[in-house]
Amino acid sequence: MSFSLTQILLAVAFYLSGLFAVALLADRGIIPRRITHHPATYVLSLGVFAGAMASNGVIEVAARYGYNFLLYYAGVGLAFVLAAILLIPLLRLSRVYQLASLADMLTFRFRSPRVGAAITIAMCLAMLPMLALQIQAIGDSVHILAGHNREVEGQGFHHQGVALLTCLIIIIFAILFGTRHVSPQDRNTGLVTAMAFESLVKLGAMSLLMLVAIYQVFDGPADIQQWLAQYPPAKAQMTQRVSLDIAHAILVVFFAGAVCMPHIFHMLFAENTESEDLRRATWGMPLYLLLLSLPVLPLAWAWMRVGEDLPMAYAGLSMGLSLKSTPVAVAAFVATLSASSATIVVTTLALANMCLNHLVLPSRILNLGQGGDIYSNLRWLRRVLIAVLILAGYLFYIGLNGRQSLVELAFVAFSGTLQFLPGLVATPYWPNANRKGLLAGLWCGLGFWFFTVMLPATRGYVPEIAQLFDSLFGDSNFWALATMLALAINTALFVGISLLSRATEEELVAAEICSMDDLSRPIRQTLPVGSAKEFAEKLTPALGERTARSEIDRALTQLQFNGSETRPYALRRLRRRVEANLSGLLGPAVAHNIIERCIPLKAGGTEDINLIERSLDAPDIKFTGLAADLDALRRRYRETLDTLPVGICSLGADGELLMWNRSMRDLTEVAAEDVLGSLLSALPEPWRALLKNFHDESSGIILKAEVTTDAANPRWASLHKTVTADGDTIILVEDISAMEVMEEELLHNERLASIGRLAAGVAHEIGNPVTGIACLAQNLAYAEDPAEVALTAQDILKQTDRVTRIVESLVNFSHIGSSAQGLQLAPCNLADCIDESIHLLALDREAQQVRFSNHCDRELVVQADSQRLLQVFVNLLANARDACDEDGHVQIQAYRDDARVLVDVDDNGSGIPAELQSQIFEPFFTTKDPGAGTGLGLALVYSIMEDLGGSIQLTSPLQSEPRPGTRFTLQLPESSYGDAFDV
Repeated sequence: MSFSLTQILLAVAFYLSGLFAVALLADRGIIPRRITHHPATYVLSLGVFAGAMASNGVIEVAARYGYNFLLYYAGVGLAFVLAAILLIPLLRLSRVYQLASLADMLTFRFRSPRVGAAITIAMCLAMLPMLALQIQAIGDSVHILAGHNREVEGQGFHHQGVALLTCLIIIIFAILFGTRHVSPQDRNTGLVTAMAFESLVKLGAMSLLMLVAIYQVFDGPADIQQWLAQYPPAKAQMTQRVSLDIAHAILVVFFAGAVCMPHIFHMLFAENTESEDLRRATWGMPLYLLLLSLPVLPLAWAWMRVGEDLPMAYAGLSMGLSLKSTPVAVAAFVATLSASSATIVVTTLALANMCLNHLVLPSRILNLGQGGDIYSNLRWLRRVLIAVLILAGYLFYIGLNGRQSLVELAFVAFSGTLQFLPGLVATPYWPNANRKGLLAGLWCGLGFWFFTVMLPATRGYVPEIAQLFDSLFGDSNFWALATMLALAINTALFVGISLLSRATEEELVAAEICSMDDLSRPIRQTLPVGSAKEFAEKLTPALGERTARSEIDRALTQLQFNGSETRPYALRRLRRRVEANLSGLLGPAVAHNIIERCIPLKAGGTEDINLIERSLDAPDIKFTGLAADLDALRRRYRETLDTLPVGICSLGADGELLMWNRSMRDLTEVAAEDVLGSLLSALPEPWRALLKNFHDESSGIILKAEVTTDAANPRWASLHKTVTADGDTIILVEDISAMEVMEEELLHNERLASIGRLAAGVAHEIGNPVTGIACLAQNLAYAEDPAEVALTAQDILKQTDRVTRIVESLVNFSHIGSSAQGLQLAPCNLADCIDESIHLLALDREAQQVRFSNHCDRELVVQADSQRLLQVFVNLLANARDACDEDGHVQIQAYRDDARVLVDVDDNGSGIPAELQSQIFEPFFTTKDPGAGTGLGLALVYSIMEDLGGSIQLTSPLQSEPRPGTRFTLQLPESSYGDAFDV
């Protein structure tokens, strides 16, 4: 039974067209999203790892090592079982920073384009045998189906022409569905769905071949058991023991292949959208491999039973030819074709991205902004690279000339990718690793692998070290020893050089980002741009205007920011998102170069608390153990600060708002999400001016500040601030409006009480002129001389003026208040105001009488409200009088200090203890006996002086005992009567 080359080629085209159709339908949404985005689809797409090695080569492994063929599946399955340790941390890292390949990952971790270039070149070299393996599997299968055998040894056991045509068809498929998206980080739904379909086809074909082997080649499981008992060579071959060095080498290389092979890395991370999908793959992928391993032994036994003169790797085709069954032969061919084509497509797609990002683009970085559409140019470059890579694999396959089996090629490829494992493991776990150690270990390990594994397997070269191994280790497998020794050399140099040399600052930062806690401590640094619009202008020279604006718009959409964004916190997030997107588009090395060159960060900075808090509060972050306890403690303290009845806001040294609790929200009516990460200038008035002025002042306290948002309902706030060690400022804002209203009412009551105390004195003071008026009026009735009448009338008017002046002083004193409302600032004679205050105090007959001395210059004028200034001196002089004994003496003197006037009110009383001086201006604080005072007098003075734009200070004692005395110093702006007319 044989097929013509035309039939085989049509079959290849038909199958690949089917994959093409599946990918097209998925990409256009015709296949429902619930299927294309189902976790099972993602898990099945990972079956791309099981290439021709799983469909063909593993059967040969079973023939060589018996049941130990399971080490192939065990190594791969182990990588997924340990996903929480390695795969999931790498997935989080790749998703956040748009890392689509192993070269991207290691370039990001070691911060060097040389690392990316070295990884890319080494990976292309290591994957040539893998590509040749897939092409050889297809070529040999075509050769067998075409009816050829091993007669023509010189031409090799393959059909090169059809293999080339198959490669061309695969190139078309890879180009159409591997480069549809601009960035390789954009999930290629069509490709993922097609790979999942291919995995089902492969599993179905292998399962069909297993059933044929069991029930057609044999007569069921019982017949197989009987045949094994009667055919000792088969039993001996299946149960042969494998030395530990070979077993360990096989397990390690296939474990490494599951995470380092570019095609599986691409499907694991670049095509993953949900972390939960990878968690399902930790059991789904091992289950798929278990099902795929079931046909291996039945096919191996069937090959022994039919006795066809074909390699065991083509056991399915052997059964089809032996049974002369076209469906069986087609199923075997489809299994090989599906496995090989899928591996070729995804491998070359991943390698093309690596070559583009790390070999091509770095040399074109200065021209990225020129020449039109970058996206179109990138697609064409990627397409060309895909074609070149597939053809390079084909040329390598031609050069082999069929001298190697599939298993030998697989072992060469897998042992080559093993050299990337140390760097990958160090990425999340070893912060001290550096690029010098990585590159030294990689090149030396690969060099040893190339001369001891690659050349012997592909060119027949036998190194002298092989003879040394034979003499030292006897019959040990040279491949296993060479592979493990290459890994040992790589690891030893990597570790040794990293320990002996120091990592750069950039590497340490990247190592912290890649660390297992997954939460880096980002630095809050200043950007040279002030808005999102400026980002595009800065990036235009590197990317071109169209591309720059497109990338900025894409990043803004992803972050859900608007185009007018100006918050520094948001701009820092935008910068990171743009770099991550460019990393997926151009590779991390080129992206980092562009961002650092166009939008560099200024030196210095502190930890970005907003971003750290946002990361800690992310719903997918789960802490356990001590980390959970610390996070609970953090949340408790955060809740405490957030629910305090005092407004709290924190500002960075650059004025960026870092904290804004609920009380600040209620007080200012500004939500935290609207201002966090903004500058103070983003706050609405009057809070912007109030907080900015307070932040800039050296004073750490404002006892009372009026905050007018509604003229009909004025509000007051008290502010306190402190500066932390790292330069951040914490401001406490307390709403004292209710207290201010209450204080105003109490102070008014205090004035009424003062008026009451003065009432008796007023009555006595008025009594004398009234008596005089009465006497003069009586005498006036008997006066006949006009001159005497006029003189008497004049005396009556003098006494009346005296009464009027006394009453007016009392009325004025009762009407003044501490509020700044109705404040009338005008030139005021200081000495006259003090004289009137002394006169008012003299009206209180019950108070202790002391001697008042007004030494103020009669020409000295201050800018004040005369009535409120009168209240100040009445309270100060009354307090000074109460502090003195029977020999009390209160002196008032004033002097100029630049444009200010200083007024000292001194007494020779008992003084004020130092421990009480910080409280004397607080309402209700008094040292008098209960009932003797309310403690509101000095609080009223302090409030009025603030309204007048002045200040008051205390000095006590003035001298030593027995009469230490006290001085209150008032500071007021100087004025003149001419200022009243300067309008």
